[in-house]
Amino acid sequence: MNVSNGLTTNPAHMRVLRQGKQESPVLAQRTCLRCGNAWWPRSHRKPKRCARCKNPYWDRPRQEKRPPTPQSFEALTKALQEKVYRKLGIRVQPEPAQDRSLAKAVALLKEMKSGGLSWQEMSERVEREFGVRLEKEQLKALVR
Repeated sequence: MNVSNGLTTNPAHMRVLRQGKQESPVLAQRTCLRCGNAWWPRSHRKPKRCARCKNPYWDRPRQEKRPPTPQSFEALTKALQEKVYRKLGIRVQPEPAQDRSLAKAVALLKEMKSGGLSWQEMSERVEREFGVRLEKEQLKALVR
């Protein structure tokens, strides 16, 4: 006789095997976190979906929508403004793009050097206009 068959047929063995299981005889009421419906399940197993709204994510709360970041908020504002202007027939002149090329930076540096500005002043202006911090030796190499 197979040992596993003997375990399933002998009542004493079944009692010993069942002692390790922690099944509660009471069914707990379930509540949908999506629609708020409360119901009593038919079995101990976790329900697959809400009994009312049939949502499979009934036990997970809805995720809050995040507010737009300042950068995306500015982009959305600008896009909305452009749409409104188009609908109203208002023509808006586009802002001229700032020239931030290396040739422009070198020309500005040569102009400042001929004007007699210090290396510190030249470095501060380049940082302000081009967003790049340069050391004295780097400025000298560009001006040559």
